[in-house]
Amino acid sequence: MQNWERLTRQANRAYSNHAFSDAVELNQQALTQAEMSFDDDFYRDAESAVAAAAVSFLNIAESYTALGDFVSANTQYENAVNFLQAIIVRPDLDGEQRGLIMRTATHIRFEWELFSQSYSKHVSTQSKVLMQALSNAVSSSDTMVHH
Repeated sequence: MQNWERLTRQANRAYSNHAFSDAVELNQQALTQAEMSFDDDFYRDAESAVAAAAVSFLNIAESYTALGDFVSANTQYENAVNFLQAIIVRPDLDGEQRGLIMRTATHIRFEWELFSQSYSKHVSTQSKVLMQALSNAVSSSDTMVHH
């Protein structure tokens, strides 16, 4: 957890200084730390382990939003929900742990809904642009292969 805390503080400083790309990178490193030690941390202190992962996902989404990369931000909300869904199906969870995960998932869904209300048009537009670019790249590579 110490590495996670250090990386998260650095990410918060980067965000405050409008270094949003650095904030994304540092928060992704923090998330990796949280995920790598999650099982051990969860059984020692479930609340801290779940909070660390959730905070990292939300911070990454916020940094992507500040960069104007709304598709990547949206993906982080989705990843956060998927992460929690993978945990809640564990058969060895007790009621308190399940409740913690449900409350955290509800909070993330609420944040995601607020994001969606504000940026859904941007997500849609960027998705279309990305799909068109991908389509053009595939067409271009097909043309190169056939020559």
